[in-house]
Amino acid sequence: MNLRRTLSILRKELRHIVRDRRTGLLVTLSPVLFLVVLAYSFSIEIKAVSMAVLDQDRTPLSRRYVATLLSSGDLVPRYGATGYADIERWLVNGDVKAAVVIPPGFMDDVSAGRMAQVQIIVDGTDPNTANHAITHIVSRTQHFATQALVTALDRQGYPVSELTSIDLRVRTWYNPGLKYLIGLVPALIAVVLTMPAVSASLAITREKEWGTLEGLIATPVGRLELLVGKLIPYVFSGMVSVVLCAAIAVFWFRVPFRGSFLLYLVLSADFLLATLSIGLLISILVKSQQAAMIATLLVFLFPGFFLSGIFIPLSAMGVMKLEAYMLPTTHYVLINRGIFVKGTGLETLWPWALALLGIGLVGLALDVVLFKKWL
Repeated sequence: MNLRRTLSILRKELRHIVRDRRTGLLVTLSPVLFLVVLAYSFSIEIKAVSMAVLDQDRTPLSRRYVATLLSSGDLVPRYGATGYADIERWLVNGDVKAAVVIPPGFMDDVSAGRMAQVQIIVDGTDPNTANHAITHIVSRTQHFATQALVTALDRQGYPVSELTSIDLRVRTWYNPGLKYLIGLVPALIAVVLTMPAVSASLAITREKEWGTLEGLIATPVGRLELLVGKLIPYVFSGMVSVVLCAAIAVFWFRVPFRGSFLLYLVLSADFLLATLSIGLLISILVKSQQAAMIATLLVFLFPGFFLSGIFIPLSAMGVMKLEAYMLPTTHYVLINRGIFVKGTGLETLWPWALALLGIGLVGLALDVVLFKKWL
């Protein structure tokens, strides 16, 4: 690979982005416009939430209570915790979205007619899921208190009128106010930043339609030099969108940014590499700009909304989870929510960053293999 020839292609592509207003708008400003529009537009109901249980009482009554919470299928049991450290680790990593803590003496308090306490801990980075978990746990707890406990204690001779309800203590981490946009906007950034890939998918097809690909083929520029030279300008312009979208999220939508901005830029470049390499692959495989545009939207936009974990937890997707993890958007959603709202670092985000790097390198390798320097 010759650096001089690669830079020549890079300068050529940068000039095209600057001169073509449509391409420049698509690469830099359209993600910001999409972010604002979609953030105000989307709302969807979910049906399942992964949950952990810390049962410190370990009595038949506490187990019955847990079974009641899980009976409808709206909450999916994921882990049984042995302490708060387990719950904190699973919430930070995104393994669970809620946790129920049953303190010692739960059965004794209920049996003695005292107020029994139960704690709910939810992940506030996804307010829609958090609200769903709280609503379901509260309703199932009330059902358990009014039916199951009444029946059990009435058999022991306790008057039904003296039974007390369970006192739920709710604590929401990361987003105490459960503001919907705080969890939604960082996730939507992952979707709108696929727009540079849409523009990159036109890089080769544009040359084919305009007849300029013949001139490039006739030059000594190698396949890798040509493709890297075309990819890097879109990474640069995409990084401009990253900064603009982050600014819109923080200053317009008031989303907290608790992580490292430098780490966010590095992982964003990792994400752009993954999406742009797929965009170039589409550009190589199809023959027209229109077909490339449609294919890119089908690959990124629609799956990005419904399979990346923005609205529906990955734990509730079943067999579709494998397809979700094949999308770069899925990993970037987890990275964005972690950096923006949780303030997590690379020690937690490295699996998703590594997945994005793998997708990018595999995509670039396929680009080089499938692109031929002949007509």
